[in-house]
Amino acid sequence: MSNSDAVPKSVLEDVSEEVFLHYSSINPSAENTIVLIHGACCSGSNWDLVTPHLSSSYHLLIPDLPGHGESRHITPFSVEYSSRLLAELIRKYALNGKAHVVGHSLGAHIAINLAGFYPELVNDVFVSGFEIYPPTTFSSFAPYAIWFDQRVQRLVPNSLISWLMDGTDIQGGESNSSTMELCRQIAPAMVGTTWPSTWPARTLIVAAGKGGIIPSKDHPHDAVKLMEIGRQSNPETIALRHPLMRHPWNRQDPELFAEIARAWLEGKEIPAGFERL
Repeated sequence: MSNSDAVPKSVLEDVSEEVFLHYSSINPSAENTIVLIHGACCSGSNWDLVTPHLSSSYHLLIPDLPGHGESRHITPFSVEYSSRLLAELIRKYALNGKAHVVGHSLGAHIAINLAGFYPELVNDVFVSGFEIYPPTTFSSFAPYAIWFDQRVQRLVPNSLISWLMDGTDIQGGESNSSTMELCRQIAPAMVGTTWPSTWPARTLIVAAGKGGIIPSKDHPHDAVKLMEIGRQSNPETIALRHPLMRHPWNRQDPELFAEIARAWLEGKEIPAGFERL
């Protein structure tokens, strides 16, 4: 798959050697690198509950995506632009210029795109919360829905959200990141009919299975469809569901999130509680 054929020309022209994402690097003396890709309207700090469970064994690269956190000056956001900048980050800072890739929510879209367009930089992949909403007459309101969701997270007491979501530690949207313009740039990644092309990396896809008063359940059919696409290039790709986990389960049960990441990346048995899709 040619990068120049797959990535829009405008994106290629916008990237220069001087553009680098803000990132954190933990335990660079380890033998393997994991890149942790956060979701929409937050930053790399969204991984702060997971990293203590991975940092003793892996070198962790934790970037802020374009338009987010300390990279908010890097615009515009797109999945393709994010992937290209992450590719440069891996080339420059990952051990041996290659990394395992973990992505959550919007970060899952970027992880799959990165694995497809830059396969030489990617080892195994673990994604959770990958969803694509089919277009409807209300699709044009998607940026407003994303923006509103971030405002609600900041207005509702964290203790109430945590109680409603089984102890999930919601950070809340970042006021510097969740602008309406950024929400407009994010929406096309999650609303539409375009699915990624197949990619060669062995990939674990997880769908959170618990909803409730707060609609926090992932779409299992999206996980299955993504698995089917991935299996065209790598039959080891699988999709799982956990009935007790909610969409932001990296902050609901960060130890379990890290445990299944280690199990997948190290070829070990999947922890109990996950169901095959």
